[in-house]
Amino acid sequence: MSNWEHQYREEVSAFTSPQQLDNEVLLQASGYQPKKDIARMLSGASLSCALVTALLMLIHPAQHLGARTPGMTSGSELQLTTQEFSQWQPPPPEPEAIPDPWQRLKDQVSAQNYAALCQEWRYQQKATEEQALPRELRKAAQKRCRLLP
Repeated sequence: MSNWEHQYREEVSAFTSPQQLDNEVLLQASGYQPKKDIARMLSGASLSCALVTALLMLIHPAQHLGARTPGMTSGSELQLTTQEFSQWQPPPPEPEAIPDPWQRLKDQVSAQNYAALCQEWRYQQKATEEQALPRELRKAAQKRCRLLP
């Protein structure tokens, strides 16, 4: 043992605390209680809840509604499903959306740009073989455009 360690042990042994202070510290320390293990209780509670939930799901009558239909046995149920499969047809295809030929013109009219509408209206007034303007465009043209010779 080195010299400084020997001196340290001598000095520490010289320190003593009064008996009254020791008793107060001991009384205060005995008042402390260890923390209760809440995690163990929570784990047990969650396990019991999970067990009850699993039992309810297994026992609940909704699990057996399809299998207990009156007048239907397991053989007829199998035949019914194969019959349904044989009659199954794929759903009809959805009709393709036909683009509106007047949509560009309708967008311009909704943006209050009537130049293209008036030009188309004047052209249709001169030619009769073209497809006529839709009613809402025709009314907008009559309201906003004038026929020029």
